[in-house]
Amino acid sequence: MVEGRKGQCSSLNQMSKFWRKVCGLQAPQATKSFLWRAARESLRTCLNLYNRKIVESPLCPICSSSSESVTHAIWSCSAAQYVWSMSSRRLQKLSVQSGPFLEVLKSMLENLSSHELTKVAITVRALWNRRNLWLFEQLFHSPFQVSKQVHIELSTIDLWASYKDKTTVTQVESRTKWTAPPPGFYKANWDAAVDKKNSKIGVGVVVRDSGGMVIASLCSSISLNPDPLLGEAVAALKASSFCSEIGLN
Repeated sequence: MVEGRKGQCSSLNQMSKFWRKVCGLQAPQATKSFLWRAARESLRTCLNLYNRKIVESPLCPICSSSSESVTHAIWSCSAAQYVWSMSSRRLQKLSVQSGPFLEVLKSMLENLSSHELTKVAITVRALWNRRNLWLFEQLFHSPFQVSKQVHIELSTIDLWASYKDKTTVTQVESRTKWTAPPPGFYKANWDAAVDKKNSKIGVGVVVRDSGGMVIASLCSSISLNPDPLLGEAVAALKASSFCSEIGLN
């Protein structure tokens, strides 16, 4: 009995360390929350819905050749593997192809760097968004389009993290949960930060469609009086101008 309790305690400690590593990623909170849901097998995949007698077939809506488990949808499906093939060599060498997604994620956490894991988290969510876009709107993004979206979002995170590392930053954007715009519309979210030491204002803009897919992003710094309210106004102006430049009215 004593040995059993020790084993359980060790297992709990390992899981706690595992989740702390996930929480420590540079990815947005919504992305980390999605990764947590995927690891707990709580996504609304066709297999999960079939087991609950909500849909008539458990088959993957993209490949139609296997049951759509969480692992299949965001890792082992051939359509997903085309996207993963554009990732790092270390990621491509992972041999886990089936079983709970938690086991796939554990293997990634043991073998990949923090930066690579951030890319994994962003890619996982992008693959799920692509799946939903196909299922509900019959629009399908190619592996290149998904990879480009991941690259844009990761670059924005890297630039923003680099800016924060080099300056004393005060964020002025209110932290509200992102909600999708209506179909056919786009939403631009922006953030501002001030660098009082160097008299600069940093601006970040991300534009997403109704499916949550990132279609454009901007990260820049401006030499200006480092006033938080002024920074917020400049960020709003930059976001509006950026949307106009990429053809949104």
